[in-house]
Amino acid sequence: MNDHGPRDYIYTLQNNTLNLLLCAQKEARYKLEQICERIKVEVPVSQRQSLFLFPFADTVNLSDPIDIMIDRFINQIVLLESIGNPPLPVDLEDVFKFAKKLPAYDAFQVAEYVLDTYLQNNNNALKRIKADCQKLIPLNGDRLFSDRIEVKHDTVINLKASGNLQDSTKCVESLLKMLDVVIHSAEPLKARSIHIDPGESYLTEDVRLYFFKNRTIRLVFKKPEHARKFIIALQGADGQENNTNIHEKQQLSFASYSSAI
Repeated sequence: MNDHGPRDYIYTLQNNTLNLLLCAQKEARYKLEQICERIKVEVPVSQRQSLFLFPFADTVNLSDPIDIMIDRFINQIVLLESIGNPPLPVDLEDVFKFAKKLPAYDAFQVAEYVLDTYLQNNNNALKRIKADCQKLIPLNGDRLFSDRIEVKHDTVINLKASGNLQDSTKCVESLLKMLDVVIHSAEPLKARSIHIDPGESYLTEDVRLYFFKNRTIRLVFKKPEHARKFIIALQGADGQENNTNIHEKQQLSFASYSSAI
């Protein structure tokens, strides 16, 4: 946050823009009050029909456009701070509430909140890894089990990836991250990201992962305790969460900000 690069320039620009809008709102309300006071002097009470005074009697409300601007600024912050960080989900409504609670809008504080709460938060990273892994269908022979995972011979787990190829490989990549977390106690944010395609395998001293071309997956653990730890991690207290607290609100692309950057 102290690199004095493009981020500093953009966040300073955000702060200055919001400050100008708030000053404009304050000035407009002051002018409106003057207009209303003059109307009260020049127009008799009997002639102050609501039809004529309505355009002047209402307060100037710039809150909606200001909120829209804050919303767009938050999208921009998430995009900028996602550079160099894992692609983790961000609850934009939560960030918006945080920004609105500040005494004055501060893009630097909002960026720190996004980093600390989401992009550099191990709990958030683990939720994303777990949510991807839970998309894999547990298998037992030719039968499907949607609610539990069975272990054969204490060390073998069979799963299946559904959906398109991109989703399948993404889930398998998260599966390898989960293995790194479970077996090697890696921090979720630092778990090894390994891409393998159908027909390929990943072999270590502790576990063998086979990703067959029909999208089935076989995990063979060397130690039964690793298999048990993996099941517990996948079916823990957060097992039913499936990232439902993350709002799937569309985030704007970098192209939308090309002129500002």
